[in-house]
Amino acid sequence: MEQKRTKLFVIIDPESTHQVALVKALLIAKLGNCHIHAFMCVYADIKKHPEASSRKGLKHRTLEDAEARLEELMKPCDLCDVPFTTEVLWNNRWYEMVLRSVAKSGCDLVIKSSFHHSKAKRFFSKTSDYTLMRYCSCPILFTHQSQEWSSDKILACVDLESDDPQHTRLNTVIIRNARAVAEIIGMDLCIASVYKKAIDESRFPIKVDASHDIDKELARLYGVDAENVYLRQGAVNETLVGICKEIDPSILIIGSIARTGISGKLIGNTAEKLLDAVDADVLTVN
Repeated sequence: MEQKRTKLFVIIDPESTHQVALVKALLIAKLGNCHIHAFMCVYADIKKHPEASSRKGLKHRTLEDAEARLEELMKPCDLCDVPFTTEVLWNNRWYEMVLRSVAKSGCDLVIKSSFHHSKAKRFFSKTSDYTLMRYCSCPILFTHQSQEWSSDKILACVDLESDDPQHTRLNTVIIRNARAVAEIIGMDLCIASVYKKAIDESRFPIKVDASHDIDKELARLYGVDAENVYLRQGAVNETLVGICKEIDPSILIIGSIARTGISGKLIGNTAEKLLDAVDADVLTVN
């Protein structure tokens, strides 16, 4: 029986001349024998196109141009024998269309280009990155650059301090996705966990004997080398940024649990903050 291909959902930016997400998706697809689904959403306001005779005509022409451009963009996939499909939609709320299309596509990973925002811009505007991160049904790889990765390390961040069942489940999902990506790309898996207070072994997913080294026990639990476990005390965001600077991972994998209401706006979450604080590509799961 033929093994199911991993399916990559790539968000094409119709306003960009350089498709960072597509370049990175092609790299992953060649390494892991993946299928690419390229998604583009376009829209044109007739008020800004006085030459258009009608909205219907403007829509038709815009979609035709987008399809032709997407066909051109996908030529490297043909040259590399990477299977792909395309989808072009008309809507002025493209991120909502992404969420709908991802939900019905059966894709395993979404890939989107991203760039660092100031804290003020992230706070006062609902960026598409945050919207997708919070509500997407599929893991998302936010990539900052199209070059090949500079290191052979993937850093998966787990929360071993919280006894919340939601975080326990999320840890399992994070590790599962980290292993899958590491296997596809051929990178070493590293594990990081930051605790704010004293270590409470009773909250760990394993029973730790006082005579044993906790790092080694966690390495055994997650199936990684002991030197690839980073268990640190401190402020979560700052400490994780420090670990990233120390080991220079190519991909940072972290959980994203949606927050709502005023507290969510004021507090944010670790994944959202790290997106602007590290140079690594960031893969979020929820």
